[in-house]
Amino acid sequence: MFSGAYRAFVVAAFGLAAAQQALAQKAGTMEIVGNSGVSAQMMFLQSNGQVMILDKVENNPVSVNGHPAWAVAYNYNSNQFATLDVTSNPFCAGGMTLGDGRWLVVGGNKAVGPGGVTAKAKTAPYMNTSGGKALRLMSPCSGSDCQWREKKSNQMDKERWYATMEPMRDGHVMILGGMRDGGFVPSQSSNEPSYEFYPKVGGSTYMDLLKRTVPLSLYPITYLMSDNRVFVQGNKQAILWNTDSLQEDRLPNAPVPVNYPASGGTAMLPLRPQDNYSETIIECGGMSLGSAANWGNEGGPKVMVTQKAASQQCNTIQPLGDRTWRATDGLAEGRSMGQFINLPNGELLFINGAKTGVAGYTTDPNSPGKPTGRSFGDNPSYQPTVYNPDAPAGQRWRNVGRGNVARLYHSSATLLPDSSVLIAGSNPNPDFTKKKWKTEYSVERWYPEYYDAPRPSANGLPDAFGYGGQGFTLNMNSADDASKTKVVLVRTGFSTHGMNMGQRMIELKTASSGSTVNVAQLPPNPALFAPGPALAFVVVNGVPSQGQFVMVGNGRIGAQDVQAESRLRSSNQRFATAQAPPDNSEAVRKAQALHGEPVRGQSIVGSATPAKSIQSLVDDTLAAFSNGSAGHPHLSGRGLERHRRRSPHHAGSQLI
Repeated sequence: MFSGAYRAFVVAAFGLAAAQQALAQKAGTMEIVGNSGVSAQMMFLQSNGQVMILDKVENNPVSVNGHPAWAVAYNYNSNQFATLDVTSNPFCAGGMTLGDGRWLVVGGNKAVGPGGVTAKAKTAPYMNTSGGKALRLMSPCSGSDCQWREKKSNQMDKERWYATMEPMRDGHVMILGGMRDGGFVPSQSSNEPSYEFYPKVGGSTYMDLLKRTVPLSLYPITYLMSDNRVFVQGNKQAILWNTDSLQEDRLPNAPVPVNYPASGGTAMLPLRPQDNYSETIIECGGMSLGSAANWGNEGGPKVMVTQKAASQQCNTIQPLGDRTWRATDGLAEGRSMGQFINLPNGELLFINGAKTGVAGYTTDPNSPGKPTGRSFGDNPSYQPTVYNPDAPAGQRWRNVGRGNVARLYHSSATLLPDSSVLIAGSNPNPDFTKKKWKTEYSVERWYPEYYDAPRPSANGLPDAFGYGGQGFTLNMNSADDASKTKVVLVRTGFSTHGMNMGQRMIELKTASSGSTVNVAQLPPNPALFAPGPALAFVVVNGVPSQGQFVMVGNGRIGAQDVQAESRLRSSNQRFATAQAPPDNSEAVRKAQALHGEPVRGQSIVGSATPAKSIQSLVDDTLAAFSNGSAGHPHLSGRGLERHRRRSPHHAGSQLI
């Protein structure tokens, strides 16, 4: 006769097997996992366990402090949300992390009432204020402790609606473009052709590209380059902008416009040692209408767009390389409002969007753009597809999973620490509606093909990564595992309008010796990967560990500590460096604040962890299921004056 303990063990083991079988069905699929409470026009991964979601001011079904809510903290483990109060209207805002770990969301539109009609500030029922100059700050936090902070005394120099943000090498952020007021696209009178920095350095600075690309000047595409210039693209025009000399270096025109409202997908391919960390930008989809005039004005396009097929083209450019746009494998179907997500295995997910039409909506049912309902986009794409930059030409795309929810204008997506992708939003309307295409509150999760595989351990990863200096070691289960190990950092970015502002992935240099992997710090150039929060992954033979929240840099805004490059002298020797490690205690403290609650769910065992006993696996599974002003080092000398005139703790880790 079996003892109670034995029977309990058998039941638990059976439950484990059933749970593993259920979990094993997730790889390569999508599923609806929850409700966001507010429509996810904007989204970012804030800390371990939660994603912050922002919406424009509208009649969402949940409330906070006596008015409809337009912000929530969404727990992606429990799929529950907590409403947050935001004073101003963040409609089509921009967002980014600062070098000290805080999040900044800027700009937006005027105060509005029902139907999106301009209203006086703080009037019922929405009780909002203008977001045009707003600076909204959030520190690392958890659940009900999270707060958005904004003050009238701390605002931008200019009103900015549809502004882009780019992280800089010293932890400041650059805030580019936007418009002061308007509608579908700007006129010269409503356009804001300038940029500024936060923390503030003088006032705003004129950028001619943002004037000459009207009406396709909103949400310009930006990437900080390793030479500290900034790639900026509006319409088809692209430049490299020098923030010191205030000079532009014109690049060849892109084949297809991809910034709003053409809204193609864009990303930087992973920065890798084998490519000498050279930058390659990829752009897919978008829309060409033949002339700037066809894009119309604040009221909408001058030609039918809603049933016009989006572009299937994909093109790449190396702005600091040969400066040539080159065609790569195109999309199987045209796509506007699609977006790229960098995956930790080096591939890129392309998701969301429409086969026809463009971003934006109208309140005029007789618009020449021929809207479907209010939307200038139609025929949603439900097909996630993955791009492998290392595959042979003609074989770089493959379909993975399939969605069931239309994700059109005002959708968003972000990578999560388990390598799945959270997807939400869609509302091409001035306010909440149940009509086509409706305001969408469902939350989906996309799972990569390796999701069910045993995962490597992330034990041994430090809490903070520096620019050069002493590296560290990872102890793997075998020499074979060690030889196939990579360490990557991913900044997931701020997701809105088919963009993930600031998104970037970098692979660190490694060398293996037996079952030990020697890992370098980041290259000694903060412009390659700007300071601030990131996810770190150990990737073994293409399968990533759980991502760990880390801080890159010294945890402060200002000059970063840069040391000599970590040297890997050979595959069987450890690093050699003459410098002592910098004091990164501030960065470690801030990284630990990002760790938040522990991830609950599938128990992950793998190549850097000793095999667990059946009983410990059972225990793990049962537990899982029970539940203002600053200096500006990136501007120097004449450039700074012109701006002012213009107004290691894990057991498996060793420092070596």
